[in-house]
Amino acid sequence: MFKRWQALDSWLSEYAAFWQPVPFYTPQPDWAIQYPELYRALQGLSAEDYAELQRDEAATTDWLIDWLPALSQRASLLEGFSTDESASQTSAWVLTEAQAPHMPERKRIQAGVLAGCLQPLSQPITDWCSGMGHLARTLAAASGQPVTGLEWNPELVDRGEQLIQASHCPHQAKVTLQQQDVLQLQAKTTHWPDTPHLVALHACGDLHRHLLYQAAMARQARISLVPCCYHLTADTHWQPLAEVTRQSALHGLTQAQMRLSVQETVTAPARVREQREQLNVWRLGYEALRQSLAQDDTYRPLPSSSVKQLQHGFPAFCHWAASQHAGTLPSQVDWPTWLQQGRRRHAQVQRDELLRHQFRRPLELWLVLDYVLFLQEAGYQVTLQTFCARELSPRNLLIEARYQH
Repeated sequence: MFKRWQALDSWLSEYAAFWQPVPFYTPQPDWAIQYPELYRALQGLSAEDYAELQRDEAATTDWLIDWLPALSQRASLLEGFSTDESASQTSAWVLTEAQAPHMPERKRIQAGVLAGCLQPLSQPITDWCSGMGHLARTLAAASGQPVTGLEWNPELVDRGEQLIQASHCPHQAKVTLQQQDVLQLQAKTTHWPDTPHLVALHACGDLHRHLLYQAAMARQARISLVPCCYHLTADTHWQPLAEVTRQSALHGLTQAQMRLSVQETVTAPARVREQREQLNVWRLGYEALRQSLAQDDTYRPLPSSSVKQLQHGFPAFCHWAASQHAGTLPSQVDWPTWLQQGRRRHAQVQRDELLRHQFRRPLELWLVLDYVLFLQEAGYQVTLQTFCARELSPRNLLIEARYQH
């Protein structure tokens, strides 16, 4: 595993100039000057050609290799971690709608497929960050074992208990949901889970990092983790867990750069994606206006905005955005011009992201292998594999760790 991490570390470090600059903030990255033909080829893509490449990452790799031969190494860096995803998609452990009322179909399938990958399940289980207990209920049915779900939000715990009562699955009585901030749990204390097996599906950032660190200290018998949102951490820069990864040249990686690893959305409805794109066009249009007025080309971030703002139009959005920067806009603004500027910049961002996204999965694998190496250093036997197809969830890397006594 260390040699795999080293190869990724070397490749990502050598070609960092292509993926570290965030196109949304950086209209003219340095690589565009060093590789003008590549930049012109990307920006010259028609809307149709862009859409076709955006749907097919492998085709994008093949297209880009002519200008950046280093991408030919990408496939070999990623190979070796995929399972037979077509077989796992039909897992026998997917609950029926009657057994799992009010459980979204995609979540039902994800939970069932994961339960199938974790077989045999022969010990009591703790579901880390359980939400309404969807995974906990699936694991109870798949194992017949007691399952305890830990969730910090009491409203989700209450709702989950209602769903347990409404379920027609005979094993639901084995599920217990508890209100618990998992970040407050410490190994080798009376509050640490007493179940041998910890499971976490899509626990984000510090939630899964805390699990790994504390579970290793507790010498947890078995850890099954599907991590997500690696950038959601209190640390402003990447902090390796393993001793052997601290030599990395990427030690200064920022949260914004780490976020690249999860910038793949295949599960959101088309309408939601369209709304997000429109908001991004407006953000870029406003930013072009702000920079023109202030004579300042430094990007200024905005807080998260709701799609409800789309109801009020582009001018109202810009006035809101200006207020977030403690400023105001002139009474007379050529709104169509700045909206068109936003559309132009958005098209540029999309095309630059085609190249940047080639480094998305390698970066995620590099981050996850740090966790694997940390667990190996702590005395665990560890495997890493995908548990489902990308179309079901792009966050599909499963770490399985068993403590070696």
